[in-house]
Amino acid sequence: MRQIRLFLVDDHVIFRQSLTQLLTTNDHCIIVGEAGDGRQAVKAIEQIRPDVVLLDISMPELNGLEAISMITRQSPETKVIILSMHDESRYICNALKRGATGYLTKGSDAEELFEAITQVYNGQVYLGRQINQKVIHDYVDLLQDHEISSPLETLTTREREVLQLVAEGHTGKEIADTLNISYKTVEHHRHNLMVKLSCDNLPQLIRLAAREGIISP
Repeated sequence: MRQIRLFLVDDHVIFRQSLTQLLTTNDHCIIVGEAGDGRQAVKAIEQIRPDVVLLDISMPELNGLEAISMITRQSPETKVIILSMHDESRYICNALKRGATGYLTKGSDAEELFEAITQVYNGQVYLGRQINQKVIHDYVDLLQDHEISSPLETLTTREREVLQLVAEGHTGKEIADTLNISYKTVEHHRHNLMVKLSCDNLPQLIRLAAREGIISP
């Protein structure tokens, strides 16, 4: 078996360092890159095209759920495993719907992590042992085309990007520079967000973003 090329994405440097130390104890794994936010990760992964990405959900600039869609579109041969503190159905099902093929909580042990990497690399779906039966049933429903409803379903990809940056406190100019769009376009997206999500003010928008996992509470 050739070495599995891994890319790590987590905004906590100490966690990435610990994960690197753990993974390099396995002769079948090699770390080919890492990133501290989703936007940086998407750019790097498009170039490196690793076999498996270990990806957190709650990250600055671009959250893991949005990153999954971009990674799997730009590098379809790359498999994505979510490694997150979130174990709620909506996170897991949304991650799988967007293209992840593995989901582990950060409470998983090393043995399970290596098992997940191997199975996902070999084309299987892996759900962690700590994920309860209700989540499994929700996933089965998802496969049968029963949607997990979320107000974010009405948003475009660009609107979700703007939502995260707005909720994180970035100014209109900063958002325009980050996304390479005009300030006027940013304001247009911000207006659409308020209308589509039925929010009357910025605090409501931020609370919704936190509730839906776009930003950390």
